[in-house]
Amino acid sequence: MKKRKAQVTRRVASRKKKSTAKSSTFFKQLPVKDWRVTAFLSSFMFPVLVMVFMTYWIKDPTHLKIKSVEVRGDLKYLDKASLQPIIEPFVKTNLYLLDSKSLEEEIEFNPWVYSASLTSVWPDKLLVKIQEQTPIAFWGTEGMVNEFGEVVDVNLPAKRGKLPMLYSPFDKGREMVENYLKVSAWMKDFPIDIVAFTEDTRGSWTLKLANGLNVKVGRREQERRIRRFIVGYGKQLIGQVKKIDTVDLRYTNGFAVKWNKGV
Repeated sequence: MKKRKAQVTRRVASRKKKSTAKSSTFFKQLPVKDWRVTAFLSSFMFPVLVMVFMTYWIKDPTHLKIKSVEVRGDLKYLDKASLQPIIEPFVKTNLYLLDSKSLEEEIEFNPWVYSASLTSVWPDKLLVKIQEQTPIAFWGTEGMVNEFGEVVDVNLPAKRGKLPMLYSPFDKGREMVENYLKVSAWMKDFPIDIVAFTEDTRGSWTLKLANGLNVKVGRREQERRIRRFIVGYGKQLIGQVKKIDTVDLRYTNGFAVKWNKGV
C-alpha cells in the first residue's frame, strides 16, 4: 500500500512541474508580443502623420508657388499676351490650390479661343494648351463662322473678299455651312467663285458671284435650278455679265434677268 501512494505522489509532482513551465513561457512571451504591436502601429502611423503634415503644408499658398506659365497652341490670330491679364490673378498660388476649372472658363471667354486645357507640371509650372478658332467664312457684316459651323464674335478685315460671306436670320450657322458646301460642289466647274451665300426669313437662297452677279435660287429644287443656270450662263449670259444685276432662277422652265439701270 505504501508503494502505490508513492507512485501517486510522483505523478502529481510531475504535473505541477509541467504546469509551472508553461506559465513561465507564457509570461516570457508577453513583452515580445507587445513590442511587435508597438512596432506595427508605429510603422502605420508614421506615414499617416507625414501625409497629414504635407496636406496642411501644401494648403498654404505661399508654399510651392507657381513660378512659370507656358501657353501652347497653333496660334495664327490669338496674341498670347492678351491672355496674361486673365491668367495672372489665378496663378498667385500653388498647383494644388489652383482653380483650374474657373481659369479654363475665363480663358475660353476670349472669342479667339475655341477650347483651353490646363496641365500641372509639378512642382511649380502650369501648361496652358489652346485650340484656336478656325474661321472659314464671314457671318453677315458681323462675326464669323468657325469650322464647326458655330458663329463666333471675331473679325478678320484682311480676309474680306478672300473668304465667303454666309448669313441667315436664324441661328443655323452649321446648316448654312453645309448648304454652302453643297452649292460649291454643284458649281465646282463653274469659272466664277461664290463670294456670298445668304438666306432670307422664308428660307430662300441667294448667291453673289465674284463678278458682281446676284443669283436668286429660291427655296425649292435648288440643285436643279443651279445646274440649269450654269448651262444658261455659258450659252446666253457670259458675254453680258456687266449689264446684268440679278438672275432669278425661280421659274419652272427657265430664268429671268434683271438688267442694270441705264442699259
